[in-house]
Amino acid sequence: MSVDKKIKQITLNINKWKTGLLCFLSAILILACTGDLENDGSALLGPSFGITIIPQNAQVLKQGTQTFTATGGVTPYTYSLSNTAIGTIVPVTGVFTGVQALGAAPAGTAIVTAVDSTGVSGTTTVTVLPTILVVTPGSGTITAANGTLAVTATLLTGSALVTCSITRDDSTTTTTLPTLAVAENVCTATAPAVPASGTETYTITITDSIGGDFANVVLTLGTP
Repeated sequence: MSVDKKIKQITLNINKWKTGLLCFLSAILILACTGDLENDGSALLGPSFGITIIPQNAQVLKQGTQTFTATGGVTPYTYSLSNTAIGTIVPVTGVFTGVQALGAAPAGTAIVTAVDSTGVSGTTTVTVLPTILVVTPGSGTITAANGTLAVTATLLTGSALVTCSITRDDSTTTTTLPTLAVAENVCTATAPAVPASGTETYTITITDSIGGDFANVVLTLGTP
């Protein structure tokens, strides 16, 4: 092959390579422009493959705050809360704040959801913990059958109502379980019987019927 023909062949191959590269780049540009137009002029983003919110299953005290941070997706994230009765969350920052009026602050759990810019979401939970009630007295003893112990709870949630339950500290005891009566924020235990000798202990749990605040009281039956 002559030198001129070799030069022409090389030039032809180079032109073919340039043409192919130009077509490839043109195709990418067309796709990019199409994506921009369909995305209101914004760059087209790839999909996310899973979002994790930190921390997971957070617990806070009443009136408390907690910042949630999403990872694994495409920023920006939008945060939301399933139960706004226990607090609020800032959609942009993920900062949760419990209800600030302590007298009206309920305990409870809500789902926190973070959605990234491609529509992929992740979830976790936040729980506002009940507050320990102030009760008087914190313990008491009944030494005779049909004796009583009245416990008064200072309510923090403003419900003015409590519920009461009682459990044996020792499941092997056989003395008849004391009965409970409730009048607003006062729980009264009555013991139909006491041990013939020694003592037995029971735990009375007093719970705010609306806010979930609670307190435990130790009840002793018998004579020490």
